[in-house]
This record gives sequence, C-alpha cells and structure tokens, in this order.
Amino acid sequence: MKFNIKNNILTKHLQKINRLIVKNTSLPILENILIVIKEGILSLTATNIEIELICNIKILTEHKPGSVTVSGRKLLDICRNTSESSEIKIKIDANKMHIISNNSNYVLTILPSDDFPNHNNFQHVSEFFISSNILKKMIEKTQFAMGKQDVRYYLNGMLLEKNSTSLYTVATDGYRLGIAKDFLRGNIIPFSVIIPRKGIIELYKLLNIKPQLIHVLIGKNNIRIHIEELIFTAQLIEGQYPDYKSILLKKKNYPIILNHKLLKQSLLRVSILADKNFCGIEMHIKKNEFKVLSDNQEEEKAEDSFKINYCGDEIEISINVYYILDVLNTINSENIFLFLNESNNAIQIEAENENTSLYVIMLLRR
Repeated sequence: MKFNIKNNILTKHLQKINRLIVKNTSLPILENILIVIKEGILSLTATNIEIELICNIKILTEHKPGSVTVSGRKLLDICRNTSESSEIKIKIDANKMHIISNNSNYVLTILPSDDFPNHNNFQHVSEFFISSNILKKMIEKTQFAMGKQDVRYYLNGMLLEKNSTSLYTVATDGYRLGIAKDFLRGNIIPFSVIIPRKGIIELYKLLNIKPQLIHVLIGKNNIRIHIEELIFTAQLIEGQYPDYKSILLKKKNYPIILNHKLLKQSLLRVSILADKNFCGIEMHIKKNEFKVLSDNQEEEKAEDSFKINYCGDEIEISINVYYILDVLNTINSENIFLFLNESNNAIQIEAENENTSLYVIMLLRR
C-alpha cells in the first residue's frame, strides 16, 4: 500500500473518526484505524464495536492498493504536528508504516487488516432519504429523555419508528417521554428500531452540517447512515420498546395556556432553592394565577407567580423542575399547552401552533 495526501485533508477526516477510539487492553486493535485503498478511494475506519465510522476520500495522485491498521491516535498526532499545507507520504514496507512529511520521518507498528472488526456484511431491510436538518431537529427534541444506564436496557436509547405516513423519534426514561415526528413521502417499508444512546450522541454531532439529503438504511441488527463522505453504522438494541402511545391523552380537555418565557423564568427562580436530590417543586394553578413553590432540607423556601388566563378548577401538582425545564428548552413557540391526565399522575405538554412534538412528564407524589 502506498499513497500521498494533503495533510489538512487527512487531519480533517482523522479528527472525525478518532472520537470512537478509546484505550482497550482486551482488544488492542480497537485503538487502531483501518486504512484501505481500493479503486481510487482511501477509506479510514474506526470502531468501538457498537459504532463504526468510515470516511471515504478520493485519491487523485498515484497510489498502490492495500489495507492495514495503525494507531489512530499516533497518526493524528503526527498530522497535527505537521503544517497543514504539507503533503503526507505513506507506504507499507517490511510490515511497518513509513510516513514522510517535509523533513520528518516516522515508522509505525501495524496490525493485519483481517483482524479488524467491521460491518462489511451489512444488509438492509428498509431505507429512506431525509433532510439532515429534519433528523437533527427530531433528535434534538427528544434525546434528553433517553435513559442513562437503566436496567431496562431498551430505554438506554431512542426509538426510530416508521409507520404508514410518518417517521417518529421517541425517548423515555420511565419518568418522562419525548416524541417528535415528521411526514415521510414514498413507499417505505415500516420499521421500529432502538438506537443506543452513544449512537444517538455521535449521530447528532455528525448532523451538524449544512442541510442536505442523507441516506438511512435499516438492518436487522444495525442502522447505517450515509452523511456526505461519512458512513455511520451503529448496533441496534434488541428488545421491545414500551407502548408509548398508551400513555398519551385519548381525549384532551381545555389546555392550560402558559407563556413559554414567563414559565421558564419562574421555574428557574424557584429551582435555586429546590432540594438537590428530590428536585421537586409545586405548581399551583387557580383563577388567573400560576404559582410555583420550592423548599429544601435547610428549610429554605422560594415562591414565584405570574398572571394567566385560566378560569377552571384549582390544580396543585408536584413535578421535577428539571424535567419540565428540559422540555421548555426544546420548544420555541410563544405559548405552551399543558394538559393534566385523568389519573392526575402525569402532564402532557405541547407547543402552540406545532403538532410535530409532544411531551409527557410523570408527576411526583405529594
């Protein structure tokens, strides 16, 4: 294997894939990246088993095909300490990688490419195209509700589901639920898969690009997404996701309409003295007034209120203040609609003039 490449190009792509590399004493080859040259394409691959990232770069200069694995960290450090405009010359000789740049020479240890784990046998059962900014927004609106190291392993990720007309992202940790949807055109085979938390976090970073169509392929055990010159692949979580539709309101009464800005400011004020472990606050809603109260173990108290247009029955509920603040951080509309369910154990929140997302938060016992 032999090729030349501009340092700024190689560095840019190495920085993207090296995020997956961590020290691994049980499987040292995971600290390496796979380098393949085939049919004029230079492929750089990194994986942590759960997630794989491939960068494809066209090689226009003279080159020799081949494949090898080498330390991703060391190769990136070499590139970072070389001027951006330099040309990097790489070749394999006597089972070592030789790197030449300006007046610098390096010789790195390599490992066989056959030992590198990859997803070359990926096969999809469904596929679709979607704008990158739409998928990014759907993840943005729901990812905060994903479980973190929950024993119910299927909650430690995000549900991506396609029915007859729409694509859904759903996340819940059992105490709060976020749903976002978007209409999908075309004859797309329905699917329902759970993408792990780490995969969602990495995918969200990759979607920080100019809006463009991306290609999503759904496999039996993996999801693969083509984003510009990148190929992102993540293992799926096996398991049955909870029936989230069962907790949504079947019938909605008149909503409690709250100004988004006033509510957020009020909650931030009382959260200062909320118990750091319990995180609970009380919300009192009565004729033309919305009041929030908090206290803590030091017997400190906070209270804040503002005027609202409400003439219904008095309502007193307790809720985790940070759960509702997380929801408000995803909503951009001037007002929000708050609905209390019939069992008085959860609220449903929707944005005014927007039907693409909704949220459910379980209430605390008073």
